[in-house]
Amino acid sequence: MLAEDNPVNQQVAVAMLVKRGHEVHVSSNGREAVDAVTERDYDVVLMDIQMPEMDGFEATHVIRELPKGKDLPIIGLTAHALSGERDRCLSHGMTDYLAKPFKAHELFALVEGSAEGKPAPAPTSPAAAPPVDLEGFRTTLREAGAEQALYSIVDTFVRQAPDRLAALATAVASGAGAEIAKAAHVYRGAAATIGARELAELLEIVETSARAGDIEQARETFERVSPVAHAVTEYLRQQRAALPEE
Repeated sequence: MLAEDNPVNQQVAVAMLVKRGHEVHVSSNGREAVDAVTERDYDVVLMDIQMPEMDGFEATHVIRELPKGKDLPIIGLTAHALSGERDRCLSHGMTDYLAKPFKAHELFALVEGSAEGKPAPAPTSPAAAPPVDLEGFRTTLREAGAEQALYSIVDTFVRQAPDRLAALATAVASGAGAEIAKAAHVYRGAAATIGARELAELLEIVETSARAGDIEQARETFERVSPVAHAVTEYLRQQRAALPEE
């Protein structure tokens, strides 16, 4: 079962796992995840940390109280690849953790309980880097045998991007740190997944600044986010029609 509120991240993980031969049930927040575990039997749960209704840590605590949840493998999905993140996940009852965006071999190794996977070959860097490493993302999906999902994932990102940016702009205008961090986090997760690195890095600064209470820094960085976000969306729109059918 995958508990993840970001539609782009949902599509990526599901495409990888289904192509690998796994059956995947998706929950969009922690409360749905708890209900799903209560009603069904799962081999493993992929649990995003930051979700609406109930976050991943709280959902894990509730699941651990269930008779069927005591020994259920729960892998935390986090956007923070920090040295202490694994320990933080373990302290909340999770079995392990995986930092997003992840490679197919990393996902398979944890889900299937196998040894560490073979690293994917690094994509060739173009002379002038575009705003999105679309070929790198294609390589990640190809490694998982899920390249055919590229089109729908790109379409989802492009469709949702204006609303993501507008939500962040509204939050920044309000000056509410929690709302700014939440909006930046949601947008950042999708941007990082598809390979929009500069956009993801700027959104991370907005998020961390807002969480630290530095609203002025968050506002200043947002001024840099907007043009990059528009460049990413426009690039994807242009590339979408030119993507080779394979």
